[in-house]
Amino acid sequence: MNSHRILVSTAILAMAGLLAQSRAAEVPKLVVAKITQAPAVDGKGDEATWRSAKPVEVVAKGVMPKTRGTSSTVTLRAAHTDTHIYLLVQWTDATKNDAGHKTWVWDTTKNAYAEDTDREDALSIAFEHTGAFTANMLSGDEAVWDVWHWKAFRTNPQGFAMDRLHHYFKSQPTVKANKHTAKDGGDVWIARPEDSGDTVEKKQAAPTENKGARMPQYLHGIPTGSAADVQAKGAWADGKWTLEFARKLNTGHADDTAFDPSRSYKLAVSVHNDTGDMDKASGVIELSFAK
Repeated sequence: MNSHRILVSTAILAMAGLLAQSRAAEVPKLVVAKITQAPAVDGKGDEATWRSAKPVEVVAKGVMPKTRGTSSTVTLRAAHTDTHIYLLVQWTDATKNDAGHKTWVWDTTKNAYAEDTDREDALSIAFEHTGAFTANMLSGDEAVWDVWHWKAFRTNPQGFAMDRLHHYFKSQPTVKANKHTAKDGGDVWIARPEDSGDTVEKKQAAPTENKGARMPQYLHGIPTGSAADVQAKGAWADGKWTLEFARKLNTGHADDTAFDPSRSYKLAVSVHNDTGDMDKASGVIELSFAK
């Protein structure tokens, strides 16, 4: 198992334990306010439209070894028109990291590029899609989550979030998936495919020749199809990120959760502070639409 797989496994195990401890706690409730004027998705969150949306505050707790005992306060607001749902998310982060992610750096001693330690800030929101939603990646339940993954360097400049699914299987699937140990000691296989269409980010291998001291490993892409469903824009100021999302209530795509204002949904949020791995995560949050 390589170092990245070990880190991911460690994060999932830590997250599972954390969420199991908080299962008995009261589930925070996020009410989606009905609005007539759609907010601009610009990362400001300062429009009058948001005043009618009641904020819900949750604590995302550290799940990685280096972040255990730490936390980030996350405030969420939600609103919808007849056609779209909007989320405003704000969380504490002492530093802004959006200049690069795993940049290729020329190593003069080896005459080759090596991966730098730079990491971006990011935030993910997972919604129930199919099957049980526990916000526990190691529950052992077969399920599908709809995940909106915003990244400060890789997706923010384009104004999108990476739109993807998390598939959880009890046995090895035919698709690419990684195996982990579920809370009951059995196996759980996790696949994380992006939605169909052109991707919002493109990864490039390190050049074999010196093209400069630093070269990006990730290039900005323009998503198409279902991969372009989730608009997202964030801005950092005064030790806090402000991030806005927008998506159609029903995209018509099978790889997206279709929001029906007559029912409620479960979601969870994770904060990634200057890391490419899991950092801090919340428990289950209940989303419902104002009557």
